[in-house]
Parts: sequence; structure tokens; C-alpha cells
Amino acid sequence: MPYSLVLAKENFKFSSSHFTLFNESNAEHLHGHNYTVSVKATFADVDDKTEMAMDFHSIKKEIRSVCEKLDEKILVAKDSPFLKIDKSPHYPSHTEVRFKKRVYCFPNEEIFFVPVANITSEALARYIHGALKSALPKDVIKLAVAVRETAGQSAVYF
Repeated sequence: MPYSLVLAKENFKFSSSHFTLFNESNAEHLHGHNYTVSVKATFADVDDKTEMAMDFHSIKKEIRSVCEKLDEKILVAKDSPFLKIDKSPHYPSHTEVRFKKRVYCFPNEEIFFVPVANITSEALARYIHGALKSALPKDVIKLAVAVRETAGQSAVYF
């Protein structure tokens, strides 16, 4: 009989800025969220001797690590067809992010380039899922990662 383990600790969180691109000509203004992450791993069975599906400690460490990388960063969609991303010609160690007539200039150490086309809860859930998948035991049969950007608004990637 399958078992699911759910991890939704208070410290599975990150605070970041971003803007969502609606299409090639429309985007949100730069703003931030206090995101929270929860993970549900499903196993076919538990170990007969320990009655455990997995040791929580290893995956909690991985979830915290991913959250730390995103925390207090400006999230930029590295793979967006609508953004132009270049080194700043005016400021060393800064990056310019352009969307139409908007030009943002950010210090490099404050940016996290997410390998997605858009910074959405859906894309962040998929990104975190991918980052965690290799850290899980091989006998996980299903993994769900939820990213909540505000109360009552989240996305889950399976």
C-alpha cells in the first residue's frame, strides 16, 4: 500500500522579487512575495524493519538549500524570449534586464537566473521539483512540489 510523506516546514520559504511576463508586450511591475514550499513524496511501501519510507533529514536539507538560493534575490527568467539580458555597460558587476522600454539594472549578487521562460509559481514549482528529484531515494514513485506565493494562491508540479 502506498505511503505519502508531506513536508511543509515553516523554514521552507524564500522572499524574492520578480515580474511575470503575460506576453511579448505586457508584464507585471517588479514586486515581491514571501513564498513557501511544500513537498509530497509518495512511496510504494515502507521498509519492513524501520517502518519508514525515508529519512526526512536529507530531503529537508535539500529543500532548505533550494530556498536559500532563491531567498532575497531578484528572480530573472533566464530562458525568456521576451527579455534581453546583458552586462551593464555603465556599472561593472551589474546586469541589465530589458523588457520593451523598461530597463532594470541589478547588482549581479542580487540576481538568481532561473532556467525558465517566466517567473510564475508554476515555473518555480517545476524548477524546485527538478532540483529536489535527484536528492530523493530511488523508490519515490511520485513527487509533488507546491509553491505558495500568497495565502490561497499556489501552484503544484507533479
